Amino acid sequence: MLGIVLTFMVLLVVVIVLFWLKKALFVFGFFFKIFSLLMILCIAASILFGYYIIKDANDFKENFMESSNMILVEDSLNDGKILAGIEFNSKEQKFDPMTKEQLTFAEESYKNTDFNSINDDYYKIFVIDVESFGDVEIEEIAGEEINLTSEEIKQIMRSDNARREIAEILSAKSGESISSIESKLAASSEEIKGHLLTYYLSAVFNPSNIGQFLKQLGSDHIKVYENTALFKAIKLMPTGIISSLI
Repeated sequence: MLGIVLTFMVLLVVVIVLFWLKKALFVFGFFFKIFSLLMILCIAASILFGYYIIKDANDFKENFMESSNMILVEDSLNDGKILAGIEFNSKEQKFDPMTKEQLTFAEESYKNTDFNSINDDYYKIFVIDVESFGDVEIEEIAGEEINLTSEEIKQIMRSDNARREIAEILSAKSGESISSIESKLAASSEEIKGHLLTYYLSAVFNPSNIGQFLKQLGSDHIKVYENTALFKAIKLMPTGIISSLI
């Protein structure tokens, strides 16, 4: 009996609400039509954007490791100066530090045209802020036992003479002369920075560490060119969602 009464009361409330809505829609019909149109447009835009995100994600998955890419390190505290860079193509096992001339040309293209002049040469160009190296530490470089803190890594990356800089840091730790350490370093300054960058990439571009990668993208510590739908969507993600992935 109680159930029948409650059902009747619910139906009565529904009828009253529908009657009120009918009158409200009659009065505010114009505004309701506008609201409905906007809702339809928002839903259509969301579906379309979702399609492009999925399409872009599949394209990235298929082509990133198969194509030539460029990764640069910039100093956001020094007018976006390009400090280091590598070109890589996993399929061809190419992983080359960029020369001074290449870095200068890349910096000019970055500042003047957002890489429009060289974008066609690479599938993706990543620009990483050196400040994002804060979580990276190194214990070995090219088979040599070399311990560097994150601050020391940033110091070396910002130096115009990375060989000298790393020799001074290691000399202060070991007591060995700077010239002696520097003579043992076969790599050029660009190659040393390239090694430091590879350690960062192995930590942040690792599929098992996707949360950290998303966090760096979302905070603009990593910029992507061409900035397609997938990466635009990541930047729109709330920091709370990104943090939950870490």
